[in-house]
Amino acid sequence: MAVRLARLLLIGAPAALLGACALVAPQYSPDVDNIETLKSVANAKAHVGAFDSTPGPGNYYPVPLRANVLRSPVGHSFGDYLADAMTKELKMAGKLSPQSDVEIKATLIKNDIDVGIATGGATLTARFIVVRGGQTRFDKVVTAQTQWDSAFAAMIAVPKAREEYPAAVQKLLGQLYADPAFRQAIE
Repeated sequence: MAVRLARLLLIGAPAALLGACALVAPQYSPDVDNIETLKSVANAKAHVGAFDSTPGPGNYYPVPLRANVLRSPVGHSFGDYLADAMTKELKMAGKLSPQSDVEIKATLIKNDIDVGIATGGATLTARFIVVRGGQTRFDKVVTAQTQWDSAFAAMIAVPKAREEYPAAVQKLLGQLYADPAFRQAIE
């Protein structure tokens, strides 16, 4: 009996530890609506500057998802993920110009993903700054929230939260691009 229990512990303990693993967020796919909004800004040309992330409650790295954690597929933070997302959308809209005197910078303040039991959600908050010729033309904190159906079972809820993360980033950037003051600052 003791031998059988020891075998179960030797086999079961590593299997239990495998449940807690690091996941990588999906690569960001640019949003068509975001690209169209950027295209509508006639003379806009900008480059992406420093994007960082302020660590603390609601903005941990990696992001906890129950017994798992979520990491960025680019750089070393979700600030890097946000910069990559904006770079892709500016490029697809024809508005990315490394030589431009318009620089967009940001600090990710909140990056909270709630896996939930019936409903999951994400809240992202970032401070965006647009500098042109050394002068700040835009400085605003933007927040986006998303929700999705979740489940009690972690094997369903955690992958779903991972899949939904890019939609939260799309919504955050969409809200930024829709702001008339932002569009005027990059024009």
